Amino acid sequence: MALGSVGGNLMPVLLSGYALRFGLSGAGSGVVAAAQLLTTAAVTLLMARRAALPGRARMARGGLVVAAAGFAGAAMASGPVLLTAANVLAGAGLGAVFAASAAGLAATGDADRASRVAMLGSTIACAALLVVVPAADAGLGTGAGFAVVAVCCVPAYVLVGRLPERSGQCAEGAEGAKDPGDAGRSGVPGVPLLAAVALLLAADQGTWSYAAVFGQEHARMSSSAVSVTLAVAGICALAGIVTGSLAARRFGRMPAMAGCLALSAVAKCAVVWTGSAAAYAVAMVVWQCCYLAVLALALAAAAAIDASGRCAVALSGAVMVGAGLGPLAVGALLDAAGPAALAAALAAATCAAAAPVLRMARISDGAPAGAEPSGVVAVAGAPGPYLDRVDE
Repeated sequence: MALGSVGGNLMPVLLSGYALRFGLSGAGSGVVAAAQLLTTAAVTLLMARRAALPGRARMARGGLVVAAAGFAGAAMASGPVLLTAANVLAGAGLGAVFAASAAGLAATGDADRASRVAMLGSTIACAALLVVVPAADAGLGTGAGFAVVAVCCVPAYVLVGRLPERSGQCAEGAEGAKDPGDAGRSGVPGVPLLAAVALLLAADQGTWSYAAVFGQEHARMSSSAVSVTLAVAGICALAGIVTGSLAARRFGRMPAMAGCLALSAVAKCAVVWTGSAAAYAVAMVVWQCCYLAVLALALAAAAAIDASGRCAVALSGAVMVGAGLGPLAVGALLDAAGPAALAAALAAATCAAAAPVLRMARISDGAPAGAEPSGVVAVAGAPGPYLDRVDE
């Protein structure tokens, strides 16, 4: 899962590398980032049905080979066009890896524990890469960071062999699906929930992608200080994952997620708006703790609701859609309206996305594996344009 989400997690250092290497503007760098992340999202959604079947380890390995080729191509790219094409190839491979790993969460016996372990491992790996990638660019030349990520695909190729292959079967007539809008059996989330997850991740990923810009230009920190702050925030976020999981077991997923979303909105605005280095560092740590806790709880809720893994993969696809659109939207809004307006927009987006996500968490608290959230429609094929809400 760490490699599947590496594109989005490393985007702050990759974005600055794009601009440094080819003289791209903020919007231009956002286009390259969006090309990779949206490709990852599209492939994740298209592979949802395949990922729910046996053979997901083989699927993940194929994705890793494609991703490694893409990152190697990005390291050697001689211009923005080749850089964008290589990022699209890398994004396609990462999508297959992300779909396989997300479906694997639902195939375990304990969705909360599986999502917690997956998020902890991803956070540790990405925190290390946040330091190593810019160091490689600085010491070996721009583009070396991409080569580092390509090399990381080699150990991942071995590790994905441990992905669980057996998917659970969805129960018919599950008691957790209490709303009259529920379709009977295995399905994927409806458009309102997927749109809410995409909006939430657009706000978070967009802010994260420009975190280095906020630290350097608004908080007046050096680039090395910002890199260390991002890495520390990533490590401290481990506590958020564990605390969120414990809170979910004690109070339920919905109350735990509601608290994390509220804190996340405040801290996110502070990261964008503050002119103090200390306030920036504290807000970054709080925000990352809450953000990863929400993501882990959402994946656990999706895995608990649908043991086939399709719900978790569809939700992961929405995560990547939001992650792909976020850098472009945040960059454009920042250039056009400034940090104050951006902070207000991020707070509004978080509040708007909260209701459907919290509703899913509430249903998962009382639903056995195999139940579905309200608004789920059974679809025989892969999720995509056929997703819709059942209103009757």
